[in-house]
Amino acid sequence: MSSNVYKLIRNEYDRRRANALSDFEERKQSLYYHIPRLEEIEEEISQAGLKYNKAILMEQLSSDSAIGELSDTIERLNAERTSLLEKNGYSAQYLTPSFQCKRCSDTGVIKSETGGADTLCICYRQQLIDMLYDQSNLSTVNTKGFESFVIDYYPDVVNEKRYSIKSSPRRQILGILDNCRSFVDNFSNTETNNLLFSGPTGVGKTFLAGCISMELMKRGHTVLYQTAPALFNTIYEYRYNSANNDDWESAVYSNILQSDLLIIDDLGTESPTGMRYSELLNIINTRLANDTRKPCKIIISTNLSLRELFEYYDERIVSRLTGGFDIFRFAGDDIRRLKKD
Repeated sequence: MSSNVYKLIRNEYDRRRANALSDFEERKQSLYYHIPRLEEIEEEISQAGLKYNKAILMEQLSSDSAIGELSDTIERLNAERTSLLEKNGYSAQYLTPSFQCKRCSDTGVIKSETGGADTLCICYRQQLIDMLYDQSNLSTVNTKGFESFVIDYYPDVVNEKRYSIKSSPRRQILGILDNCRSFVDNFSNTETNNLLFSGPTGVGKTFLAGCISMELMKRGHTVLYQTAPALFNTIYEYRYNSANNDDWESAVYSNILQSDLLIIDDLGTESPTGMRYSELLNIINTRLANDTRKPCKIIISTNLSLRELFEYYDERIVSRLTGGFDIFRFAGDDIRRLKKD
C-alpha cells in the first residue's frame, strides 16, 4: 500500500502540473496571436538575460552594473506587458500558469531558499492523509485523532464489582491514552510493542484505535482496518482464488501483511476453526518479522476477557500476544448508549 499511495499521489501532481502548463500554453498562444507585441516582449526579456550575461563574461560590464541594467529592462518590459493585458481586458496574472496550489506550483514540494532540505507542501500532506484514510477502511470510525477522544464518558468512580478494575474507568483510560500517545511517538522503534485492547462492547476500543490511526496517517504511515470476520474472509478469498489462478493478486491481502499498521477489530467474533487460528498466527509472525525492517505494527481489539481470549486460542497465539503486545483493559459504561440518553 505505501509505495502505491506515493506513486498515485506523484502521478496526480504530474497530471495537475501538466494540465496547468498545457492550459497556460494554449492561453499564451491565443494571446500572442491577437496581441503580437506580447510575444515580442517575452522574446526581449529572454534576449536581455543573454545579452547581459554575455557582457559580464566578456568583461564589458561589471556584474553589479549588468544586474542593475537587466533589472531596469525587465521591469520596463513587465510594466508594458501588464498595461497591454489590462487594456485588452485581462488580469496581470493571465500570462502565468494557474496551478491548484500557489505555494508549490503543483509539485508537492517547497524548495528551500537557503540551500537546506526541501519540504513537503501542506497540500501534499493533506492529499496523503486523505488517500491513506480512504484506503484504511476506517471511514466508519470518524475520528480526527486524539483530540476527538473524550474522557468525560468514563466514570470517575471506583467500583471494582461493576467495572472489574481496582481504579476508576477514567483513571484507567488516562493511563491507556498516555501509552497510546507513546505508541504513536515511538511507532518506528522496533522495541515498541503492539497493542491489545480488551474490554466490553462500547467502551471506546475501536474509537481509540481509530484515533491512533489518524495520528499515524498524519505522519504519512499506512493503515489498514479489518474486523476479524472480514479479515479471515479476505484471506479465504485469496487462498481460494490464488489456488485456482496463478495470476491472482490481492492488494488487500498484501496490505494485511505489509501496511505500517494493521488493526484487527472484534477478534473472537470470527468462526473458530483451526485454519483461521493458523492464519492469525501467520499474520502475527509475518508482521513481527517485517517490523524489524520497517514499521509493521498491530492493534487488536476484542470483547473477550483475557481469560476468555486465552481459552479461545491455542498456546502459540497466546504466546505471541503476551510476548509481543502491551495489553490494556478498557472499562466503563456503553458510550453509544450514553450518547443516546
